[in-house]
Amino acid sequence: MRVPAVAAVVLASGGGARLASALASVAWAGERIVLDPAARLTREPLPRGVRLHAGVAEPLELTTAPWVLLLGDGEIASADVPAAIATAVAEPGARPAYRIPVAVQGFGATFRPPRAPIRLARRSEARLRIGPGLAVDLGPPAGHAGQLRSALIVRTTERLGEAVEHLDAQATTLAALLAERRCRPRLWHLVLGPLAAGGHTLVARPVRQRASARWFLAVLAGYRAAVAYAKLWERRRAESAERW
Repeated sequence: MRVPAVAAVVLASGGGARLASALASVAWAGERIVLDPAARLTREPLPRGVRLHAGVAEPLELTTAPWVLLLGDGEIASADVPAAIATAVAEPGARPAYRIPVAVQGFGATFRPPRAPIRLARRSEARLRIGPGLAVDLGPPAGHAGQLRSALIVRTTERLGEAVEHLDAQATTLAALLAERRCRPRLWHLVLGPLAAGGHTLVARPVRQRASARWFLAVLAGYRAAVAYAKLWERRRAESAERW
């Protein structure tokens, strides 16, 4: 089915199969846009009709569609997402924004953080928000956000090298977003950021799962946050050196 009222914006950290899968999963959207804050994908081949925006921008600036759906380049929309979104946005009393669960699949289990992020919003509400643990969503909404049952899916790799490479790319994207917001890295960012990111994974459902798998995912989430702040600090240091 097609949902022409929705523009799907993929917050990209890298290209290749991950980005291709994310874009393919939202082929039903009226418009598909790749947002590349770190401007690393200017030579990435994209499917016909997909637009690339290199640099930092708010999703509401990239489209005229009434609604915006936000995905990461490692996320795919499950098969029932388009029907759920079409129903939600067509309701006369539609909410200004909707939370969509993100299911992390890996190690033979599916983990769900306890609070779903806001990933669908009216265009007027579609601003990027960076929360605790450097989780990115849309918001805050002008009113109470609704909730969709359908999920976005992240399939994690169990190979440490691949995971670290992808997380490093995500950290570069996050550093670009933080720099645009003129965030100044502090010591407490380096301490509390990774703890918040890892903590979200440790409390994700299901709770009955191999402790080693949960700890591995938590460490990776904390690593991403730590590297993002380190990259932000390096950017600030380079900017200061250029001024002198």
